[in-house]
Amino acid sequence: MNKTVEKTVLSKMKKYLITTCRNVPFAELTTLGVGGTINIAVYPDTVCKLVKTIRLLNKLNVRYCVVGKGSNILASDEFYDGVAVVNKVSKITVRGRKVTALSGTSTVTLGKFLADKGLDGGEFFACLPASVGGAVICNAGCFGQDVASAVTSVKVLHKGRIRTLSAKKCKFSKRNSLFKNNGEYTVISAKFRFKKSTKKYVSDRIAEMRSKKAQTQPLNYRSAGSVLYHDRATVSKLTDQVGLKGFTVGRAQVSTKHAGFVVNIDKATSQDIYLVIKHIKDTLNQTYGISPKVEVCLINFTQEQYDILTKR
Repeated sequence: MNKTVEKTVLSKMKKYLITTCRNVPFAELTTLGVGGTINIAVYPDTVCKLVKTIRLLNKLNVRYCVVGKGSNILASDEFYDGVAVVNKVSKITVRGRKVTALSGTSTVTLGKFLADKGLDGGEFFACLPASVGGAVICNAGCFGQDVASAVTSVKVLHKGRIRTLSAKKCKFSKRNSLFKNNGEYTVISAKFRFKKSTKKYVSDRIAEMRSKKAQTQPLNYRSAGSVLYHDRATVSKLTDQVGLKGFTVGRAQVSTKHAGFVVNIDKATSQDIYLVIKHIKDTLNQTYGISPKVEVCLINFTQEQYDILTKR
Protein backbone atom coordinates (compact mmCIF):
# COMPACT_ATOMS: atom_id res chain seq x y z
CA MET A 1 0.00 0.00 0.00
CA ASN A 2 1.56 3.29 -1.03
CA LYS A 3 1.73 6.25 1.34
CA THR A 4 -0.94 8.22 -0.48
CA VAL A 5 -3.46 5.41 -0.13
CA GLU A 6 -2.48 4.92 3.53
CA LYS A 7 -3.10 8.59 4.25
CA THR A 8 -6.45 8.45 2.47
CA VAL A 9 -7.57 5.42 4.49
CA LEU A 10 -6.49 6.95 7.78
CA SER A 11 -8.06 10.36 7.05
CA LYS A 12 -11.34 8.77 5.95
CA MET A 13 -11.44 6.60 9.07
CA LYS A 14 -10.94 9.72 11.18
CA LYS A 15 -13.76 11.43 9.30
CA TYR A 16 -16.03 8.41 9.85
CA LEU A 17 -15.08 8.38 13.58
CA ILE A 18 -13.65 4.88 13.28
CA THR A 19 -10.80 3.83 15.57
CA THR A 20 -7.58 2.86 13.78
CA CYS A 21 -4.30 1.29 14.87
CA ARG A 22 -1.03 0.76 13.05
CA ASN A 23 1.18 -2.34 13.12
CA VAL A 24 -1.21 -4.67 14.95
CA PRO A 25 -0.07 -8.32 15.23
CA PHE A 26 -2.53 -10.93 13.97
CA ALA A 27 -1.56 -12.78 17.15
CA GLU A 28 -3.61 -10.24 19.12
CA LEU A 29 -6.70 -10.77 16.96
CA THR A 30 -6.83 -14.57 16.71
CA THR A 31 -7.40 -17.41 19.15
CA LEU A 32 -4.37 -19.25 17.73
CA GLY A 33 -2.17 -16.34 18.78
CA VAL A 34 0.00 -16.39 15.67
CA GLY A 35 0.50 -14.31 12.54
CA GLY A 36 2.42 -11.34 11.22
CA THR A 37 1.93 -7.64 11.70
CA ILE A 38 -0.96 -5.82 10.02
CA ASN A 39 -0.30 -2.44 8.40
CA ILE A 40 -3.61 -0.89 9.50
CA ALA A 41 -6.40 -2.25 11.69
CA VAL A 42 -9.75 -0.44 11.80
CA TYR A 43 -12.59 -1.03 14.25
CA PRO A 44 -16.05 -0.08 12.90
CA ASP A 45 -18.72 -0.33 15.60
CA THR A 46 -21.90 0.41 13.62
CA VAL A 47 -23.36 -1.07 10.44
CA CYS A 48 -23.01 2.31 8.75
CA LYS A 49 -19.31 2.48 9.61
CA LEU A 50 -18.71 -1.10 8.52
CA VAL A 51 -20.39 -0.51 5.15
CA LYS A 52 -18.54 2.78 4.59
CA THR A 53 -15.23 1.09 5.41
CA ILE A 54 -15.69 -1.81 3.00
CA ARG A 55 -16.93 0.45 0.23
CA LEU A 56 -13.92 2.74 0.67
CA LEU A 57 -11.39 -0.10 0.66
CA ASN A 58 -12.94 -1.59 -2.48
CA LYS A 59 -12.96 1.82 -4.17
CA LEU A 60 -9.27 2.34 -3.35
CA ASN A 61 -8.48 -1.28 -4.33
CA VAL A 62 -6.91 -1.86 -0.93
CA ARG A 63 -6.25 -5.40 0.25
CA TYR A 64 -8.33 -6.17 3.35
CA CYS A 65 -9.75 -8.92 5.51
CA VAL A 66 -12.65 -8.87 7.96
CA VAL A 67 -11.96 -10.27 11.42
CA GLY A 68 -14.52 -11.09 14.11
CA LYS A 69 -13.29 -12.96 17.17
CA GLY A 70 -10.51 -14.57 15.10
CA SER A 71 -11.38 -18.08 16.23
CA ASN A 72 -11.17 -19.69 12.79
CA ILE A 73 -8.25 -17.82 11.25
CA LEU A 74 -4.69 -18.86 10.47
CA ALA A 75 -2.70 -15.84 9.29
CA SER A 76 0.82 -16.24 7.93
CA ASP A 77 3.89 -14.92 9.73
CA GLU A 78 4.50 -12.36 6.97
CA PHE A 79 3.67 -8.64 7.14
CA TYR A 80 0.10 -8.00 5.98
CA ASP A 81 0.30 -4.93 3.78
CA GLY A 82 -3.38 -4.15 3.94
CA VAL A 83 -6.25 -3.41 6.31
CA ALA A 84 -7.81 -5.70 8.90
CA VAL A 85 -11.41 -4.67 9.47
CA VAL A 86 -12.09 -5.76 13.05
CA ASN A 87 -15.87 -6.08 13.24
CA LYS A 88 -17.30 -4.50 16.42
CA VAL A 89 -20.89 -4.27 15.16
CA SER A 90 -22.97 -5.95 17.86
CA LYS A 91 -26.71 -6.11 18.57
CA ILE A 92 -29.43 -8.74 19.04
CA THR A 93 -33.15 -8.23 18.44
CA VAL A 94 -36.00 -10.71 18.92
CA ARG A 95 -39.54 -11.08 17.69
CA GLY A 96 -41.22 -14.21 18.95
CA ARG A 97 -39.04 -17.14 17.86
CA LYS A 98 -37.13 -15.05 15.30
CA VAL A 99 -33.79 -13.57 16.34
CA THR A 100 -31.58 -11.19 14.35
CA ALA A 101 -27.92 -10.70 15.32
CA LEU A 102 -25.41 -8.30 13.83
CA SER A 103 -22.26 -9.94 12.50
CA GLY A 104 -19.83 -8.71 15.17
CA THR A 105 -21.98 -10.08 18.00
CA SER A 106 -20.26 -12.65 20.19
CA THR A 107 -21.75 -16.12 19.76
CA VAL A 108 -21.43 -16.61 23.53
CA THR A 109 -23.57 -13.49 24.02
CA LEU A 110 -26.10 -14.86 21.53
CA GLY A 111 -26.18 -18.21 23.34
CA LYS A 112 -26.85 -16.51 26.67
CA PHE A 113 -29.58 -14.41 25.05
CA LEU A 114 -31.30 -17.53 23.72
CA ALA A 115 -31.15 -19.13 27.17
CA ASP A 116 -32.67 -16.03 28.78
CA LYS A 117 -35.50 -16.12 26.22
CA GLY A 118 -36.01 -19.89 26.45
CA LEU A 119 -35.29 -20.42 22.75
CA ASP A 120 -34.03 -23.87 21.78
CA GLY A 121 -31.84 -24.86 18.81
CA GLY A 122 -28.90 -22.51 19.22
CA GLU A 123 -27.27 -23.81 22.40
CA PHE A 124 -24.08 -24.52 20.46
CA PHE A 125 -23.52 -20.79 20.01
CA ALA A 126 -22.67 -20.54 23.71
CA CYS A 127 -19.84 -23.04 23.17
CA LEU A 128 -18.12 -21.15 20.34
CA PRO A 129 -15.52 -18.38 20.89
CA ALA A 130 -16.69 -16.74 17.66
CA SER A 131 -18.62 -13.86 16.17
CA VAL A 132 -21.98 -14.39 14.49
CA GLY A 133 -20.51 -13.34 11.13
CA GLY A 134 -17.65 -15.80 11.41
CA ALA A 135 -20.01 -18.58 12.48
CA VAL A 136 -22.24 -17.92 9.47
CA ILE A 137 -19.32 -17.83 7.03
CA CYS A 138 -17.99 -21.18 8.23
CA ASN A 139 -21.38 -22.75 9.02
CA ALA A 140 -19.97 -23.37 12.48
CA GLY A 141 -21.46 -26.00 14.72
CA CYS A 142 -20.95 -28.65 17.38
CA PHE A 143 -22.85 -31.30 19.31
CA GLY A 144 -25.29 -31.93 16.47
CA GLN A 145 -26.24 -28.30 15.85
CA ASP A 146 -24.98 -25.82 13.28
CA VAL A 147 -25.77 -22.42 11.77
CA ALA A 148 -27.53 -23.88 8.72
CA SER A 149 -30.10 -25.64 10.90
CA ALA A 150 -31.30 -22.35 12.42
CA VAL A 151 -30.55 -19.51 9.98
CA THR A 152 -33.32 -18.22 7.69
CA SER A 153 -31.54 -15.36 5.91
CA VAL A 154 -28.29 -13.41 5.85
CA LYS A 155 -27.82 -9.73 5.10
CA VAL A 156 -24.59 -9.01 3.21
CA LEU A 157 -22.70 -6.25 1.47
CA HIS A 158 -21.98 -7.45 -2.06
CA LYS A 159 -20.28 -5.28 -4.67
CA GLY A 160 -21.27 -2.13 -2.82
CA ARG A 161 -24.94 -3.10 -2.38
CA ILE A 162 -26.70 -4.41 0.71
CA ARG A 163 -28.63 -7.60 -0.11
CA THR A 164 -30.59 -10.17 1.88
CA LEU A 165 -30.01 -13.78 0.87
CA SER A 166 -32.23 -16.69 1.82
CA ALA A 167 -30.58 -19.60 3.60
CA LYS A 168 -30.77 -21.62 0.38
CA LYS A 169 -28.86 -18.97 -1.56
CA CYS A 170 -26.13 -19.00 1.08
CA LYS A 171 -25.17 -22.52 -0.12
CA PHE A 172 -24.48 -23.91 3.33
CA SER A 173 -22.71 -27.25 3.54
CA LYS A 174 -20.54 -28.91 6.16
CA ARG A 175 -18.37 -26.11 7.64
CA ASN A 176 -18.79 -24.10 4.47
CA SER A 177 -20.93 -21.49 2.74
CA LEU A 178 -21.06 -19.14 -0.23
CA PHE A 179 -19.10 -16.61 1.84
CA LYS A 180 -16.11 -18.67 2.93
CA ASN A 181 -12.90 -17.55 1.23
CA ASN A 182 -15.02 -15.25 -0.93
CA GLY A 183 -13.99 -11.63 -0.46
CA GLU A 184 -16.93 -10.35 -2.51
CA TYR A 185 -19.25 -10.74 0.48
CA THR A 186 -19.24 -9.07 3.88
CA VAL A 187 -21.78 -10.48 6.34
CA ILE A 188 -23.74 -7.72 8.08
CA SER A 189 -26.32 -9.71 10.05
CA ALA A 190 -28.14 -13.02 10.21
CA LYS A 191 -31.72 -13.92 11.02
CA PHE A 192 -32.51 -17.17 12.83
CA ARG A 193 -35.62 -19.10 13.83
CA PHE A 194 -35.58 -21.18 17.00
CA LYS A 195 -38.04 -23.39 18.90
CA LYS A 196 -39.88 -22.12 21.95
CA SER A 197 -38.75 -23.86 25.13
CA THR A 198 -37.92 -22.88 28.72
CA LYS A 199 -35.00 -20.98 30.17
CA LYS A 200 -34.09 -23.97 32.37
CA TYR A 201 -34.08 -26.45 29.48
CA VAL A 202 -31.88 -24.28 27.27
CA SER A 203 -29.54 -23.34 30.14
CA ASP A 204 -29.17 -27.00 31.12
CA ARG A 205 -28.39 -27.94 27.51
CA ILE A 206 -25.70 -25.26 27.33
CA ALA A 207 -24.18 -26.44 30.62
CA GLU A 208 -24.17 -30.03 29.34
CA MET A 209 -22.44 -29.03 26.09
CA ARG A 210 -19.86 -26.90 27.90
CA SER A 211 -19.09 -29.75 30.29
CA LYS A 212 -18.58 -32.17 27.41
CA LYS A 213 -16.40 -29.61 25.63
CA ALA A 214 -14.20 -29.17 28.72
CA GLN A 215 -13.81 -32.94 29.04
CA THR A 216 -12.93 -33.61 25.40
CA GLN A 217 -11.16 -30.51 24.06
CA PRO A 218 -7.75 -28.95 24.87
CA LEU A 219 -9.07 -25.67 26.28
CA ASN A 220 -5.82 -25.02 28.15
CA TYR A 221 -4.02 -24.24 24.86
CA ARG A 222 -4.61 -21.68 22.15
CA SER A 223 -6.23 -23.17 19.05
CA ALA A 224 -8.73 -22.56 16.26
CA GLY A 225 -10.87 -25.57 17.10
CA SER A 226 -10.96 -28.40 14.58
CA VAL A 227 -8.69 -27.54 11.66
CA LEU A 228 -9.80 -30.13 9.09
CA TYR A 229 -13.06 -31.79 8.09
CA HIS A 230 -14.39 -34.24 5.55
CA ASP A 231 -17.89 -34.60 4.17
CA ARG A 232 -18.12 -38.32 4.95
CA ALA A 233 -15.29 -39.19 7.36
CA THR A 234 -14.49 -38.14 10.93
CA VAL A 235 -11.06 -36.56 10.54
CA SER A 236 -10.20 -36.48 14.25
CA LYS A 237 -10.86 -40.23 14.57
CA LEU A 238 -8.71 -41.06 11.55
CA THR A 239 -5.94 -38.73 12.76
CA ASP A 240 -5.95 -40.59 16.07
CA GLN A 241 -5.94 -43.98 14.34
CA VAL A 242 -2.78 -43.18 12.36
CA GLY A 243 -1.01 -42.20 15.57
CA LEU A 244 -0.68 -38.48 15.00
CA LYS A 245 -1.74 -37.35 18.45
CA GLY A 246 1.24 -35.44 19.84
CA PHE A 247 2.87 -34.91 16.43
CA THR A 248 4.83 -31.68 16.77
CA VAL A 249 6.49 -29.10 14.54
CA GLY A 250 8.26 -26.33 16.45
CA ARG A 251 5.78 -25.29 19.13
CA ALA A 252 2.64 -26.49 17.33
CA GLN A 253 1.17 -29.89 18.10
CA VAL A 254 -1.69 -32.23 17.26
CA SER A 255 -3.52 -32.19 20.56
CA THR A 256 -3.02 -35.26 22.75
CA LYS A 257 -6.57 -34.72 24.05
CA HIS A 258 -8.46 -34.22 20.76
CA ALA A 259 -6.79 -35.21 17.47
CA GLY A 260 -8.89 -32.72 15.50
CA PHE A 261 -7.13 -29.77 17.17
CA VAL A 262 -3.74 -28.29 16.35
CA VAL A 263 -2.65 -26.34 19.41
CA ASN A 264 -0.15 -23.56 20.05
CA ILE A 265 1.87 -25.07 22.90
CA ASP A 266 3.84 -21.89 23.57
CA LYS A 267 4.85 -19.21 21.07
CA ALA A 268 4.32 -21.33 17.97
CA THR A 269 4.68 -19.68 14.59
CA SER A 270 2.05 -19.75 11.89
CA GLN A 271 4.45 -21.83 9.81
CA ASP A 272 4.63 -24.43 12.60
CA ILE A 273 0.84 -24.77 12.57
CA TYR A 274 0.70 -24.79 8.78
CA LEU A 275 3.20 -27.65 8.58
CA VAL A 276 1.33 -29.71 11.18
CA ILE A 277 -1.92 -29.32 9.21
CA LYS A 278 -0.12 -30.22 5.98
CA HIS A 279 1.33 -33.34 7.58
CA ILE A 280 -2.12 -34.47 8.78
CA LYS A 281 -3.58 -33.97 5.30
CA ASP A 282 -0.72 -35.79 3.60
CA THR A 283 -0.81 -38.70 6.06
CA LEU A 284 -4.58 -39.21 5.79
CA ASN A 285 -4.37 -39.02 2.01
CA GLN A 286 -1.60 -41.59 1.88
CA THR A 287 -3.22 -43.91 4.44
CA TYR A 288 -6.92 -43.67 3.62
CA GLY A 289 -7.02 -42.01 0.22
CA ILE A 290 -9.04 -39.08 1.49
CA SER A 291 -8.30 -35.36 1.23
CA PRO A 292 -9.69 -33.46 4.24
CA LYS A 293 -10.74 -29.87 3.71
CA VAL A 294 -9.23 -27.02 5.69
CA GLU A 295 -11.75 -25.63 8.16
CA VAL A 296 -9.71 -22.58 9.17
CA CYS A 297 -9.59 -19.52 6.92
CA LEU A 298 -6.08 -18.87 5.56
CA ILE A 299 -4.94 -15.25 5.38
CA ASN A 300 -1.80 -13.81 3.74
CA PHE A 301 -0.31 -17.07 2.51
CA THR A 302 1.22 -17.39 -0.94
CA GLN A 303 -0.96 -18.91 -3.64
CA GLU A 304 1.26 -22.00 -3.61
CA GLN A 305 0.87 -22.43 0.16
CA TYR A 306 -2.87 -21.90 -0.10
CA ASP A 307 -3.22 -24.43 -2.91
CA ILE A 308 -1.22 -27.06 -1.01
CA LEU A 309 -3.70 -27.00 1.88
CA THR A 310 -6.90 -26.48 -0.11
CA LYS A 311 -6.49 -28.38 -3.38
CA ARG A 312 -4.68 -31.56 -2.52
